[in-house]
Amino acid sequence: MRTTVTLDESLVTELIKFSGAKTKTAAVAIAVKEQIRRAKLKKLAGLLGTVDVDEYAIQQSNNKDLRRAQWLEDIGKGNGE
Repeated sequence: MRTTVTLDESLVTELIKFSGAKTKTAAVAIAVKEQIRRAKLKKLAGLLGTVDVDEYAIQQSNNKDLRRAQWLEDIGKGNGE
């Protein structure tokens, strides 16, 4: 799409420098895509909630995992059951 816009020349020069683009058009296209990407990421981050962690349940699970590992080790040594 062809669009006419008036941009600050020093900003466009800086944009070309930092974007690595070879043309003004390419630099502006990169900047527009980057702005859209950032807006989408911000929206996505807003959708993320917080997770309530049940420390007691985690500890219980860890304890059961340790007991299970010990049981498997005992079976391997012939001391099972």
